Amino acid sequence: MLLVAIGGVAGSLLRFALGELLPTHSAGTLWANLIGVFIACQAVVFCERRGNANLRHLLLPGFCGGLTTFSALMMVTEQSSYWYLLGTIVASFAVAFVSVPLARQAF
Repeated sequence: MLLVAIGGVAGSLLRFALGELLPTHSAGTLWANLIGVFIACQAVVFCERRGNANLRHLLLPGFCGGLTTFSALMMVTEQSSYWYLLGTIVASFAVAFVSVPLARQAF
């Protein structure tokens, strides 16, 4: 549980920093979610191949859980349009489609 908490703090801080650095809240949410998808795909493949449960807890429910957020995605979608939601979903699948094969080659 401690590893999930540590990862969650780090992910939440990165999400906050992205929100501060990028010009709009929607851009920060989009980038946080896409980075989270990329890291999650990499972590799943790495932990599957190496069998490291502690790293899996730190990265997946911890870091990626703190970084990504469905509630902010829904809030931004409500403020902008459903095209934002559709674009986020399509972009997330595209990131996963590219990220998983890269991780399989790397690990």
